[in-house]
Amino acid sequence: MLKEESRYVKLKRLIRFYYLKILRLNGSPYQIAMGVACGVFGGCFPVIPGLPLQTVIAVAASFITRSNKLAAIIATWISNPFNWILFYYIQFKIGTFLLPIHVTFDPATWQVSDFMEIGWQGVTILMFGGFVLAVPLSIAAYFITLFVVRRNRKRKALRMLSRKN
Repeated sequence: MLKEESRYVKLKRLIRFYYLKILRLNGSPYQIAMGVACGVFGGCFPVIPGLPLQTVIAVAASFITRSNKLAAIIATWISNPFNWILFYYIQFKIGTFLLPIHVTFDPATWQVSDFMEIGWQGVTILMFGGFVLAVPLSIAAYFITLFVVRRNRKRKALRMLSRKN
């Protein structure tokens, strides 16, 4: 029980750390929000062992949109080792629903080491499912981040004004 609580506390602290790190970034709220959206977009693609595909996609998208690259890199952690199986399962379900490709694959019992065994058809399904999942999640991430950064900066400005008086 104590070990589970400590894992939960560590995860909570890690999430708060990255949240604060994003809030403290330099740049306009638009640039930060767009960077987070690019990172979430890249983070929705499957992790391929040995290839930093998520980070490459996020940074490339942030260059194209002229947004904050560090926010994009941080936001790729939307998919992390704790939730890869869930992401792959959702990506696989979306991909098999929308593509006429049939692959025998059980995401519930899958491990990252099995990635190369699913072949190009399986990778295509996961990539397409990741793209379809990435679009609405990155749009939501943009608006949520824009709201949070603006609210945080407004509060910070009000605090600074109240200290001067």
